[in-house]
Amino acid sequence: MVAAGGVFLALFTAWAQGPEDAKTWLHRLEGVVFHAAKGRAEANSDPLGYGFDLFFYVNWPASPANRGRPDPQKSFGGSGPVVWETWKNTSEVYLTCGGTPPGWRAAEPVPEAVQNTPVQPSDSGGWWQHMTSNVQANGLAQADPSGQDLLYEIRMNPETFGYVRKHGLYNVEGQVAFAKQHGDLDFAFDALEAKSAWRWLDGKDTRPGCRAEDYFTANAYYPKLDNNGKITGYTTGLMGLTGLHILTKAVPQWVWITFEQKNNEACVGVQRQTPLAAAVVAENRKRQPILDKAGKWKNYMMVGVQTSATSPGGPVILANTQIESAFQLRSSCITCHGYASVATSMPTKPEDNLRKLPVDLSANPPYPIGALPSGFLGDGYRSMDFVWSLRRANRRSATCPAQ
Repeated sequence: MVAAGGVFLALFTAWAQGPEDAKTWLHRLEGVVFHAAKGRAEANSDPLGYGFDLFFYVNWPASPANRGRPDPQKSFGGSGPVVWETWKNTSEVYLTCGGTPPGWRAAEPVPEAVQNTPVQPSDSGGWWQHMTSNVQANGLAQADPSGQDLLYEIRMNPETFGYVRKHGLYNVEGQVAFAKQHGDLDFAFDALEAKSAWRWLDGKDTRPGCRAEDYFTANAYYPKLDNNGKITGYTTGLMGLTGLHILTKAVPQWVWITFEQKNNEACVGVQRQTPLAAAVVAENRKRQPILDKAGKWKNYMMVGVQTSATSPGGPVILANTQIESAFQLRSSCITCHGYASVATSMPTKPEDNLRKLPVDLSANPPYPIGALPSGFLGDGYRSMDFVWSLRRANRRSATCPAQ
């Protein structure tokens, strides 16, 4: 562990003085992210500090030459897309036809119609973000006061993508075959995912804290579909980041880190139902001097970090109002994701009994919290190692190119 009052503050003071010292800070962050023992130790002993370390790392300006990695020539808060924005989008991994995704270095494809659309000035520069969903974790949409749905995307780092591609988990058949032959999935300690929530910014919202200047922004596109699910065009425009989940396998049950834009209650209209823990408030206050020197990031705060399903006070509840707004009082990252599973035999229909869903219809609302009982998945299912995004995989079809 690196004590927040010692080496960390010394590095921050140095970082504020010049780019060479930013490299020192980045090197320390990479040591925490990619060194199993260091990451595990900090996650267990100082989860809030570890959560901010991951936030700084994934939001470091991305390298233009090394996709998915930070640019050592820049500092936190510098211009251009950040690291997690250059990770693999699930749309790049789980292809419609269920085929093998291109390798890591392949550029993210952008539809020609979108490429021909002028980009607006944004914090991510000319980088296009592909929004892949308009529903939250509970399957429901969340609209902002203008009536427009929040949009979402999920991205995975090179280590997560490498595991999925190596083991053929990018289609349903591959997941079922792996579960049958090998059992539970087991990602490496340096696996990371980011799930982000965004709102459209049209320039008409002039409320303080709700303007484009108050958000980390990106040019984004979202497919328009007809009644048959066929893409008929794209909605494009400037979006502002409202929420960010960061998931890391630093500990076996993963570490669940979540941040929000500070003015979400006023700007999006979703009220927080549980106040931030006093320790989280204190951690945000301690890190604010860093955020104040990093442009738009000054408007973001930690909501919490979860490393266990229960605490001495009972089940651990943690929710991002932009991603789990409807079940804030019953949201447990570890418990819900603990149900991430796949059958060991192919169902007649892929949507029937392919996954063990975390739903208890006798509960209100029917989402689980607390420690999961032994054998909760039952016979015929294997764990997907807490990674629900694997549900986005499709069946392999004859339209896929030959492998």
